[in-house]
Amino acid sequence: MSIKIVYFPAPGRVEPVRLALTLGGIDFEDERVTFEQWGSMKEGVAPKQLPLMYIGDKVIGQSAALMRYAASISKFEGRPLYPTDALLALQVDEFVDYTAEIFPPFAASFKIQDQSEKEAFRAKAVAEGGDIHKWLLYVDSLLGKSKSGFAVGDHLTIADIAAFCWLQPLSSGVIDGVTVSCLDEFKNIKSHKQKIGSIPAVKAYYSEPKMPMYRPYKQ
Repeated sequence: MSIKIVYFPAPGRVEPVRLALTLGGIDFEDERVTFEQWGSMKEGVAPKQLPLMYIGDKVIGQSAALMRYAASISKFEGRPLYPTDALLALQVDEFVDYTAEIFPPFAASFKIQDQSEKEAFRAKAVAEGGDIHKWLLYVDSLLGKSKSGFAVGDHLTIADIAAFCWLQPLSSGVIDGVTVSCLDEFKNIKSHKQKIGSIPAVKAYYSEPKMPMYRPYKQ
């Protein structure tokens, strides 16, 4: 059954879906559209928001659902990216949801029209005591409890992929108001990035030139 992902030419919430399918050896079409193209496309699509996944004749939205599906059909080194054990799956979902807490403050910042105010809002969010900083601290603490270096269990799961894909753009230097050093204090996040980013299949996927926001994905 054919799979097509439609999203903007950026990592965003859908990047874990792309990487999970790639690591699982699942063929898919990665359609990256501009904001202008999406403006003309969305009138014919019920959800009117991205990302979208086309699976045969079905159109599915919501990044969390797409991520779980991609992980459920993908295996890496013979092991599923989404656990079949219910408790492990719960722990994976918990970790993913905590990591996703970085998104609401950024979403709020896009509503600020004044550029200086927008940058100040983001800088405050990633600074100590800020709404993003507190979740980075918590995710860092969860990773610090791991004996394997993986987010959950003893092998790669979608929890690792989500953390790797969602956190790295913060240090890309292209998000106004957020410095490239914003992750420096989080030693466990940095170690986790090195662990996941050093996986040969991950390195290969990010070896091709992409937009500046992808720079931190490379080792």
